[in-house]
Amino acid sequence: MRKEIFIALVVVALVCCGCVTKHETGAIKVGLMPDEATLPYYVAAQDGIFSSYGLNVEIVPFQSAMERDSALTAGEIVAAENDPVGVILLRNAGYDIRIVSLELQETPDKMRFAILASPRSSITSVSDLNGKKIGISSNTIIEYITDALIGATPVEKVEVKKVPLRMQMLLSGEIDAATLPEPLASYALFSGAKLVISDSMLENRTISQTVIVFRGDFVDANPEAVHKFLEAYGDAVRRINADPEKYRALLVEKTHMPAQIAPGYKMATYMQPQPYPEADFDSVIQWMRSKNMVQNPVSYEDTVWSG
Repeated sequence: MRKEIFIALVVVALVCCGCVTKHETGAIKVGLMPDEATLPYYVAAQDGIFSSYGLNVEIVPFQSAMERDSALTAGEIVAAENDPVGVILLRNAGYDIRIVSLELQETPDKMRFAILASPRSSITSVSDLNGKKIGISSNTIIEYITDALIGATPVEKVEVKKVPLRMQMLLSGEIDAATLPEPLASYALFSGAKLVISDSMLENRTISQTVIVFRGDFVDANPEAVHKFLEAYGDAVRRINADPEKYRALLVEKTHMPAQIAPGYKMATYMQPQPYPEADFDSVIQWMRSKNMVQNPVSYEDTVWSG
């Protein structure tokens, strides 16, 4: 009788362990920054899309990329939005972070990043930036985009990591120009800054891609959960693109968009999940190696999840 009771208890324990494992597999904490690329995550959560795929997704907001990346490497979150420069830096530092999909990029009719001139300056073109002070955040996607947009034009780069401060310095004339992301770029234009060049103005070249990333240990243990996550994300993208105005208020709320530009702000056309292209990876890592930002082997095959 005791033997039968012992066996029954073991069976119950194993069943309970299976339940816990299933719950943990579905518990996905995603770190997001307050920018327009994150809208599909919020739509998938708000509209119950994640739960319809059997996923328990918790969105964790961050105000800085440093805080987000610290949480990701510490295992406090298992997924995040990021950019290729940030991911390669993490891989170079020894962290197994993998790109599972593209997220958002500029289109010919919708910029994501722009170089803007101060309202007090006479700058109207890239050539006018010669020798001028331009506010950036070095060793980041901002500097990569800046270099891609200005080409060989010599400028004096001024380190201003906080984007709102960079915008204020631009508007006050403390710096001649600055590279800003949306929607702050649009707000700066509304406030009198002048557009010099944006990523959407480049022909036949995409430079402003963001990506969806997961911790490598989570991907290896839960590939099916990652697939479901991307499917849910794709469903959210379809809903947004079919009726952008339905989600304008949510975008304004989550990006802390200034009220002055919210009604007329151009909504992005969001992308279905898809692999990050190897050619784009090569362009980014070559730029990073030219600046000695990468010392260790970082390969496309190890960084980008093939699914």
